[in-house]
Amino acid sequence: VGELPLKVAREAVDEVVGVSEDEIVNAMRLLMTRTKLYVEGSGASATAALLAGKVKAPRGAKVASIISGGNVDLESICAKVVGAQR
Repeated sequence: VGELPLKVAREAVDEVVGVSEDEIVNAMRLLMTRTKLYVEGSGASATAALLAGKVKAPRGAKVASIISGGNVDLESICAKVVGAQR
């Protein structure tokens, strides 16, 4: 991490949480089946943290998740998310 991004993160970021590979795959599956978005694992990480209950927010609060990274191979996403290979 560069000096400037680290400075900005220290000033703007309240919390950092980690998510497991399984939590990311579950988020990718939900995004694919419910919203028809095909995103790579890193792009589904924020959603994974929300779904796993790792982000603290008041009940009823409106929460946003940035979803990015559509650069994913179809065979790869099928193998991980659907469990089928072509």
